[in-house]
Amino acid sequence: MEATEKDVVEQDHQDSRPPIFRSWNQMYLFVLVLHAIIITLFYFFTETYS
Repeated sequence: MEATEKDVVEQDHQDSRPPIFRSWNQMYLFVLVLHAIIITLFYFFTETYS
């Protein structure tokens, strides 16, 4: 039985995982937390050294 293009695309999509974490949700959470930490550090440095 020949696989259709849609089946191949769906299989590729299901197999794609982020390089570090187990799921994309964990990757997105990491990026958001890291972003919040960087913003907080910039705020702290600005208030301290201004």
